[in-house]
Amino acid sequence: MSHRRDAWSVEIAGGVEPFEAEWSALVGPGDATPFQNFGFMRLFFRLVAARRPDEPVVALVRHPDGRPAAIFPMLRSRRHGLGWLRTDARPVDYCAPIFDPTVRPAEAGAIARAVLAAVPGADVLYCNRMPATFGEVANPLAALPNAGRLRLSAWVLRLAGRSRAEVVATQTSKFRRHLRRSLQNLAKAHAHGFTLNVGEAIGESEIADFRALRAESAEHKARANIFEEPEWRDLYRGLLDGRAAPLRPWLSRLEADGEPIAVLFGFTDGRRAVAIMTASKTDHRMVFAPGLLLFDETIARFQTMGTDFFDLSIGDMAYKRRFGCDEIPLHDALFARGLRGRLYYVLWKTKIAIRARMKKISQD
Repeated sequence: MSHRRDAWSVEIAGGVEPFEAEWSALVGPGDATPFQNFGFMRLFFRLVAARRPDEPVVALVRHPDGRPAAIFPMLRSRRHGLGWLRTDARPVDYCAPIFDPTVRPAEAGAIARAVLAAVPGADVLYCNRMPATFGEVANPLAALPNAGRLRLSAWVLRLAGRSRAEVVATQTSKFRRHLRRSLQNLAKAHAHGFTLNVGEAIGESEIADFRALRAESAEHKARANIFEEPEWRDLYRGLLDGRAAPLRPWLSRLEADGEPIAVLFGFTDGRRAVAIMTASKTDHRMVFAPGLLLFDETIARFQTMGTDFFDLSIGDMAYKRRFGCDEIPLHDALFARGLRGRLYYVLWKTKIAIRARMKKISQD
């Protein structure tokens, strides 16, 4: 299905497959994270289409000369009596549409409105958890007046162009001492080892160890274990099975006397490694800070592999700042059409004004 609004041509599909060639031409390090990788979104939408009431909708927008200008992976639903298009879903940390890096903010706004107009019955288009930048390139939607700063941030550690010593120097001095003492105490008490396996090198026994440790951690912290939730476990298993190619999964682990005491799960597009899930022992070995030691060693190993960024993803845990990560602001943006959509937009603008005020108060 194709539509045209002003200079922008919009094509609509129920999945990502019809746009694979355009996706590959458009997505790059300057306009996407691994969560916008074609392989990840293909796996995600196949699972969503099979299991959720939300309907996948993917919009490809073209420049007047036919070149791809943007891709909007979305879910369509009805809420509050409105037809919604949303770019976010719970397991997707970064939910930004993908833009040609040459697109300016004003053009990005016009493109979003063209997408909204192209989907029958849609009253609002909501883009959530969008990073302010992709690497060193700005996200054009984040600069629009109808975008708001979320209270949540993402945290990314730049590895490219730095030596290991320079990366370590970005850590706070107190944190460096804590890591050094923890490693020394672990070495005194136990024979320890570290492994990082990527892609097909990940074995079933490693996955089983991660699942067991993840369940133990979730129970100890009284938190939900999304890895085992029926709605999403096939997504994570699909990542580990390599069904999101060209993305590659990775598992790193820290052992004490041959037993895993911390495991970290993520995926990589070769340029950026994203850590999405961790698990650690909850017994007396917690005193060695195994999770932090594992993060430190994993970061070091990815740097030797030539990775440009190590992404600790969203969430304002203090350890991410102590590792020397750059804070990446996250934004949301709402676009509306029709009377009902515009009335909701007024309410939403009031909400983000209050949210901005509360964030300022929390920082003062």
